[in-house]
Amino acid sequence: MNRRSLIVIISIAAVALGAAAYLIATGGENEKQPSALPQGTTVGPPTSSSNQAPETSSSMVPETTTTVAGSPPVNAGHAGTACAPYESVTVAGTVASPGIVEASGMAASRTQPGVLWTHNDSRDGARVYAIGPDGADRGAYDVAGAVAFDWEDMAAGPGADGASSSLFLGDIGDNFAIRDGRITVYRVREPDPATLEGPIAGAVALEFAYPDGVFNAEALFVADGSIYVVTKDREEARVYRGDATGDGSSVEMLEYVTSLTLGDEVSGADSSWDGSTIALRGYQTVWLWHRPAGSSVADALAEEPCEAPSPDEIQGESIAFLADRSYATISEGSNVDLFVVPFVE
Repeated sequence: MNRRSLIVIISIAAVALGAAAYLIATGGENEKQPSALPQGTTVGPPTSSSNQAPETSSSMVPETTTTVAGSPPVNAGHAGTACAPYESVTVAGTVASPGIVEASGMAASRTQPGVLWTHNDSRDGARVYAIGPDGADRGAYDVAGAVAFDWEDMAAGPGADGASSSLFLGDIGDNFAIRDGRITVYRVREPDPATLEGPIAGAVALEFAYPDGVFNAEALFVADGSIYVVTKDREEARVYRGDATGDGSSVEMLEYVTSLTLGDEVSGADSSWDGSTIALRGYQTVWLWHRPAGSSVADALAEEPCEAPSPDEIQGESIAFLADRSYATISEGSNVDLFVVPFVE
């Protein structure tokens, strides 16, 4: 036996003796014990996977749903109030329009029950698409006077008069940092796809500038007469606010609201119609914040979010709350599934 072999044998013996001593000291426990969660840690329900196929239904909110396995999420503060009603993922239909190939934003109509609006990413013109509650094709409509440099998200909300419903189209993408910190959100009165003929007219270009740099963003939502833009940075999602009721006559400086550390990129956002829930989504995650009555968006986002069910999608970038507080999602791609996560009282 050479010297090297002897050293190896002695080393192995030392490791074995150390392991035996550890087992004796710990009473033979060899299972990893779960550590206590730090205060404020949020644990969400498991997301759906290809091994858990969602149930198919023709209605926007199916009567029978597939429950996601796992216990209700454990949350800090008010966050649990947001995720508690969401337990399942369902398939409401398939997006039928051949023109929708890279859906990057979505909004539920506030005036036409069952209608969802969506738009493509940078591979399209200034155009929106209407789809039915089962994904049926309700038409494609150009937005007159608008330019689609990099449309990334959209929202529905009150118009400048506070009463009529408008669509807000976010030309906010800047993958290559070439916009010099300026973005545009087009506000247009929501049309009725059943009677609309020709382009959608009357678009107002609301131009904004970041106060502190150049950012790429793919998410926006509308609340309390304001547009909220969320940047895509994985390390720090920055939230900015701008006036949703302006006339587009000048460039408005955005107001910094807060920063969020979510551990993933934010690809879409929305606020529930009653303002009680804020949703941000990533490619694999949906984060929800509860917003108590009388509190601001900044107050709500200061709380820890919870993780709600997230459909298994190729590249999910769209999320929209429905009238009944359920939320719908679609992914980029052709003829993709339209998912709905029902709100259950």
